[in-house]
Amino acid sequence: MTLRFDIGWLFATLLLSLRVAAATMLAPVLGPAQVPGPVRVMLAVGLGALVAAALPVAPIAVTSLSQLGVAALVELIIGAGFALGFLLAQAAAQLGGRTLDVQMGFGFASVVNPVTRTGGPLLGTLFAMAALAVFLALDGHHVLIQGLALSARSVPPGSVAFSPDWEAILRQSGAMFTFGLALAAPVMLVLLLIDIAMAVLARSMPQFNVFLLSFSVKILTGMATIAMSIRLAQGVLGALYGTTYEYWEAAAGAR
Repeated sequence: MTLRFDIGWLFATLLLSLRVAAATMLAPVLGPAQVPGPVRVMLAVGLGALVAAALPVAPIAVTSLSQLGVAALVELIIGAGFALGFLLAQAAAQLGGRTLDVQMGFGFASVVNPVTRTGGPLLGTLFAMAALAVFLALDGHHVLIQGLALSARSVPPGSVAFSPDWEAILRQSGAMFTFGLALAAPVMLVLLLIDIAMAVLARSMPQFNVFLLSFSVKILTGMATIAMSIRLAQGVLGALYGTTYEYWEAAAGAR
């Protein structure tokens, strides 16, 4: 009995594993900080093997070590491009939360982020975790895997003729600011009205300590407004991840 092993398919699987690893390890969707390293490696290799087996990926012929290194670098760039789409969406949620942290007086406090293991603002961390939950609820991780599979068709493993879609990257970067402010807009409007009311109160009653009163009023009113605007945030996050899916489509070379 002779066991035949296709070395071209092996190289294609390993290169696709690098693409999957860059896309999933940079974005805290399938590879958060709590997941051990061997599990991440097995996940990347497993998804790479599934994509190589499910799609008609042509085996590559490696003629030199430098060619293999360039092909591996291209795979990492493609995977990092997919991760960038998710990171910009998360940055939009963090931008909205951090803006409210400053407006409500939470800028002095911080909480440990379980993903990055670093300190972060209260509402910024809360908005980022809520956005991640919505992403998983919308099956965004399935769309990410489908996008990676689609990119294997348009840009096969081992291809060196690849150029990032800079227009899509700039458009997704602009959406970060647009949707970040849209998430915080209802609360910012209420806080602005409170600031105006406090200014009038300080003008009419100079002996009253409006500064200390404003902290309690803005925190209570801001948290209540956040609770009441959850339904609006659902639509904003859905539209935000809609732009992320379009970016992944462009990154996969589908359009």
